[in-house]
Amino acid sequence: MRIILDNRYSWISTNVGIYTVHYIGSFDNLLPIIEAIVLLGEKPNSEYVSSIVNKLVSPGAVIMQSKQTIIAFTDHFRCYPIFYTMVDSGIICNSARKLKDLIGFDYGEWDTLAAEEFAMSGYVTGSGTLFKNIKQLQSGECLISDSENNSINIVRYYRYTPIQEQGRSDSDWIDELESVMSGVIDRMVERANGRRIKLPLSAGLDSRLLACGLHEYGYDNLETFSYGLPGNWEARGAKEVAKRLNLPWKLITTSRHEARQVFWSKQRKDFFSFSDGLSSLPNLQEFYPMSKMHQSGGSTEDTIIINGQTGDFISGGHITSELLQPGADVRTLLDRILNKHYALWRSLMTKDRTERIEAKVLGLLGVDINTKLTIDELVSLYERWECEERQCKWVINGQRMYDFFGYDWQLPLWDVELVRFFQKVPNHLKFNQRLYRLWLERWDYKNLFREFNPVVWRWPGAAISVVPLAKSVDIVLGKHAKQRCYEVFGYWNHYSEHFAPYTYKEYFKVSNDIRNNISLNVRTWANENNLSSEIVNIGQDIK
Repeated sequence: MRIILDNRYSWISTNVGIYTVHYIGSFDNLLPIIEAIVLLGEKPNSEYVSSIVNKLVSPGAVIMQSKQTIIAFTDHFRCYPIFYTMVDSGIICNSARKLKDLIGFDYGEWDTLAAEEFAMSGYVTGSGTLFKNIKQLQSGECLISDSENNSINIVRYYRYTPIQEQGRSDSDWIDELESVMSGVIDRMVERANGRRIKLPLSAGLDSRLLACGLHEYGYDNLETFSYGLPGNWEARGAKEVAKRLNLPWKLITTSRHEARQVFWSKQRKDFFSFSDGLSSLPNLQEFYPMSKMHQSGGSTEDTIIINGQTGDFISGGHITSELLQPGADVRTLLDRILNKHYALWRSLMTKDRTERIEAKVLGLLGVDINTKLTIDELVSLYERWECEERQCKWVINGQRMYDFFGYDWQLPLWDVELVRFFQKVPNHLKFNQRLYRLWLERWDYKNLFREFNPVVWRWPGAAISVVPLAKSVDIVLGKHAKQRCYEVFGYWNHYSEHFAPYTYKEYFKVSNDIRNNISLNVRTWANENNLSSEIVNIGQDIK
């Protein structure tokens, strides 16, 4: 097996003992892991390697090679992806697209099921990519290759598997969460090391928590910003948070015209190529404001971006009430996963296609449709699936946007200690984020959590008039007509700049078929990358 790196991704190479080491992430945090593996010698035991890597405390990825051995690992949540192929005696790489170019057209065959999955959800689950001969290390995985016997062993050193710990009072859980969060803030500040922090601030709890934590700590070099269309309600709430904390705040606005220009530019197309890993649709949520910030000049080397992804997930905000009901079973679990994660295009959810996706999901979960599971086991499997697939493949992969523009970044709410804490919290304290909210309300820093609850309408500026119109339609024609009203006018909602690359005519033709702007972006990616209609037909061509 060979190692080939794509220089676009800013990996660094060095030597540690008998190994040549290629890495990305904090070397100070990676070095103890690397040195411990080096001490295992030329042919390390996979269990020992797994035990060592599981002690990693910050995002990073490593590929290390001695004369006979290659060891590669991603962090617990796949913050930096690694890809590999068994074609041409095996290649491991930090770029799926480079791998595809290396193995050539004959081996670059689309994986039909993966293509369907990508079109329906925006990402490919498991170890696959959109191409049959290109694989990826999953979250918490380690690859060990032995050149002497030409073997490859892939082991999972960590899985997000919630197992509830019983017998403690709510107060005890709140106390422990406070202690854990104190450690999260300390590590966030230590890793920032005095550099300028730019914090994307919304009206929600997660970014507010980080802003308050840094403020309470006394971190001076902190700026906040919000983004979106002028008059958006998220920015109004964020502005009030920054005002109460006396923090610098700015609103980076994007007009619909600007968004259309940027979306169809070479920069956005380069970003898609840089970020997709041939397995995940690039996340454009912050792309427009970051593009503007980058164009305004200034050094990126002394700046670190810290966002609040994804406190709502780890604290239980994605646990669905359906799974907590008596009688919930594997069928309930499957329906929840498919309806939430595979409905970007309703027309793609045909019976045969849905059955193929269900079979893949069941395989990843390690159960069949008749497996008898308790409610706690169902909830645990659902959270595990969402962590390993949607969160790691879609949400966390959004950090590629900061890499693309040259910014360092942190994800404090994916701190390993914090995630492991929430893995053991009982469901009654995770459902609706009860424990998280109880702790925030007890802390109530600067009166920003107990009673401060800014109104956030999903209709900016004059578009708010859609709300009373839809309510009137509901009274006269019923809820289905109300939903259709929101669909017809959704082109001008909170995500209006993300719909702007497409004309209203293009939007209206599919408005009752799509879930959101991501649906349209999936189709654009398919068109630009020749994902042919013979593999999966995503609506009608629009660009």
